[in-house]
Amino acid sequence: MIQPMMDSWFLSRTSEEAAAGVGALMPVLAALFTAINAFSQAGASIASQFMGAEQNSHARSTKTMVLCGSLMVGLLMTLAIIPLSGRIPVWMGLQGGPVVYAQQFMSVVAFGFAFRALQSSLTAFVATHGLTVWNLIGNIITIVSNAAMNYVFLEGLFGLPKMGARGVGLATALSWLISSAILWCVLRYKIQHKTHRRDLKRSKVILPDWVRIGLPAAAEPISFQLFNVFITAMVAHLGTLAMTARVFAGNFAALSVILGIGLGNGNQILVAHLVGAKEYKTADQRVHQTILISCISGLILSVIMALCGTHLIGVFTDNPDVIALGQMCLWCDVAVQPFKAVNFVLTTSMRASGDSKFPAFVGCGMMWTLGVGTALFLAFVLDLGLPGLWLGMAADEFYRSIANYYRWRSGKWQSKAVV
Repeated sequence: MIQPMMDSWFLSRTSEEAAAGVGALMPVLAALFTAINAFSQAGASIASQFMGAEQNSHARSTKTMVLCGSLMVGLLMTLAIIPLSGRIPVWMGLQGGPVVYAQQFMSVVAFGFAFRALQSSLTAFVATHGLTVWNLIGNIITIVSNAAMNYVFLEGLFGLPKMGARGVGLATALSWLISSAILWCVLRYKIQHKTHRRDLKRSKVILPDWVRIGLPAAAEPISFQLFNVFITAMVAHLGTLAMTARVFAGNFAALSVILGIGLGNGNQILVAHLVGAKEYKTADQRVHQTILISCISGLILSVIMALCGTHLIGVFTDNPDVIALGQMCLWCDVAVQPFKAVNFVLTTSMRASGDSKFPAFVGCGMMWTLGVGTALFLAFVLDLGLPGLWLGMAADEFYRSIANYYRWRSGKWQSKAVV
């Protein structure tokens, strides 16, 4: 989450239009990466279930299959996005300078999608073995290298030309390569993962379950990111001021959910192990504990971000209108975070147990009816503008959290396990 924020900061040193244009692409990139992450997490959940059931050979085969599949998905995404890199910003409603910067960034960063896909799967499998400290180390190295390359490419050091938004895209793609290389070494030499010929034969048996869990698991978060793309298009309709404020405020709003996402990912691994061992009562207790802690942490962090909003957004710009509007959005985000935490914990827990269809179908349906309807009503009927769209996102999280909680309480997830 720090990486796009850092890119926005470097671009804002060039111009606010550059930061706004590239920042507007984040929901599109997030939709692509969410699909990759969903399949990676589905594969990690299957591997965790096998590990919980002490079927280590099946767990190894799952890892091999998912790594190969993720690499192929990343390559296919590159081939699909590059021809559309000039059109996507226009389809999103961007105009003028932001369009040019967004097109330049997308045309370069797309070449790194395969590394991003591999990084996602490697991160999931390293975490599955409880070695999350290595993910932290890999990410720190990635962020530092990305910052260094941003500076080099934007300033034109060492005889290089000043690359602008293209340089930021190149730095991002190369940082994904560095991260995936580090995590591959951890998986190969620390975890001692080796590929055997029989893994390819066994993967034919595991593949249907990966697709059964992975496709619905990808549908809900992809729909959510497309919902964000829709909201971004509505923000673009409100003008450059609203777009700039949303990008800068959104960077800090993302920080509010960091602890909840970390706890949710850890909870997902534990639930998958417990489901594999058929310890359903313990899994249910773990989920409720994680929900409570995640909600409290999201609420506290979002309030801190809102209280410090003027100073935080002032890091990116000295425009008083942008700062005032951005801070107002951060206060609206306080209503979003508790329900966002509930949804993340519950959807990842259901995915870990193999029950990924419910949040996909019900979540998507509620998002594009109740969620969209509420956002448009608040923003354009009540004329609340950008804060109205933000409160509409809060309402969407609230609707889906209620539905997901009732599904988890029903206990139907206990019959969806792979093992």
